[in-house]
Amino acid sequence: MPREEIFITSKLWLQDYGYEAAKKGIAASLEKLGMDYIDLYLLHQPYGDVAGAWKAIEEAKEDGVLKSIGVSNMTPKIWKEFLPQASTIPAVNQVECNPFFQQKELKALLAEHDVKIEAYQPLGSGNAAMLSHPAVTKIAEKYGKNAGQIVLRFELQEGLIILPRSTNPERIAGNIDLFDFELTEEEMNTIRAMDTRKGKHDPEAPGIAEMLLANYKIHD
Repeated sequence: MPREEIFITSKLWLQDYGYEAAKKGIAASLEKLGMDYIDLYLLHQPYGDVAGAWKAIEEAKEDGVLKSIGVSNMTPKIWKEFLPQASTIPAVNQVECNPFFQQKELKALLAEHDVKIEAYQPLGSGNAAMLSHPAVTKIAEKYGKNAGQIVLRFELQEGLIILPRSTNPERIAGNIDLFDFELTEEEMNTIRAMDTRKGKHDPEAPGIAEMLLANYKIHD
């Protein structure tokens, strides 16, 4: 498959934050992938020397080895603290986002700079309460789709970049089969009303950076 037909994303882990460490981390990413460039490169977590790491990422983008750059797990509060330190506006903020946690405040903030939400856990990690919600199942029955397809179609129409995960070939095919129907505005509003404003992961929780560093190491 030609390289230009593949879109590769990688991330910089907390261990490699800071300007000099980030430069080495980016080089390691390229080497491990065996690639001359990466299509999208993200700051994985918003803690520590974010400014130094972001500067290194910006320079790598200027050099052409990173085509697009972004951030992850930035809440509205963290985003507001980060933005003044950035010379380059991120293309995306990859965060938990689904009908139960729609990130409306964050979405509005990012829209001011044309930054897109890239939604991980768009199906709530298979959240049974979400996928069996009457609002979703009723719409699914109307269109002859499964609940997951209705949720993903909702997110697409909301302008999100979605990252559904599966190892099941049938489910992967279903997750792509979203373009032969469109939800009405009434149906969109019905699903918008499912928002609880609460997610499974809180990036602002005390001690989260220390916990991540202590438990997840990508090198010595």
